[in-house]
Amino acid sequence: MPTSDEPLFSAEEISEMPQRLDEAMQWHLAWSQRLLRCALLGEAPAEDMLQANAHQLCEFGRWFGPISTRLQQIEPLCVHNLDVAHTNMHRAIRELYLAVLEKRHVDSYWFEAFEHNQAAMVQELAQLKEQFVRVRAQSDPLTGLPLRHGLDTLFSVRQNDAERSGNALFIALADADHFKKINDRHGHPTGDAALAHLAKTLKSALRGNDQVLRYGGEEFMLIFLSTDNEAAGHVAERLLELVRASPMPLPDGQMLHLTISIGMTRALLHDSLESAVRRADVALYQAKRRGRDRLEWALAETAEPA
Repeated sequence: MPTSDEPLFSAEEISEMPQRLDEAMQWHLAWSQRLLRCALLGEAPAEDMLQANAHQLCEFGRWFGPISTRLQQIEPLCVHNLDVAHTNMHRAIRELYLAVLEKRHVDSYWFEAFEHNQAAMVQELAQLKEQFVRVRAQSDPLTGLPLRHGLDTLFSVRQNDAERSGNALFIALADADHFKKINDRHGHPTGDAALAHLAKTLKSALRGNDQVLRYGGEEFMLIFLSTDNEAAGHVAERLLELVRASPMPLPDGQMLHLTISIGMTRALLHDSLESAVRRADVALYQAKRRGRDRLEWALAETAEPA
């Protein structure tokens, strides 16, 4: 899926989209059943079956129209094919009905067009659902952040970006401080809300090409490019300050003050993801041991001194 400051779909929408697409399939099948009833029982077709913009008036069309622009940015060819198939299906059934109403010869071409486009709709809806099922499996439903899936590929891509641009690649692990106390004192729903709040806060401070992931539990990973260790350190210190300055409001009107600890390392060109993460994890442990709410570094032997 494309990345931007504002995601195309919220975590809740991603989670619910497979069900929405199943419902869209049911709307389509219900429309076909209504069509069959009209044909077999001689009932008059509904108004939305005969109008030129019938594909916009049916229940599926009313749902698909407003959301199609966003869907197209995820699966452009699939959404285009779905739109064409849906439009052509309605055109075919309109031509069939008009021929019957006007007592003209019913051309089998239009019945075959109806069958073909209906099958195409079913196929494209299934493909779109599969895409969202994959995205849902790779996204954290609580925070909306990516999970570890594809992290090796992302790390390799960013290493190449660093080499090409002349910048350095940095890996940081950020962990919520005293998170168990938050759960124990305020309950797990508040703990979940705190993680979502932290994710939003961290993401708001990063540039468009920087990456923040939910690495596990109350731990986040940041992957970003910077000119040198000093500049990267400023990024981390800014994150620490932003979290301190962004308490989370509680239902009773109080504010929950949060802090994070950060362990960071500079990833070298010869580094593997495992070696870089291992160093960042050691640095995070040191940040926790030395009082929390702070940045600690773990540098590779050949890396520039902090």
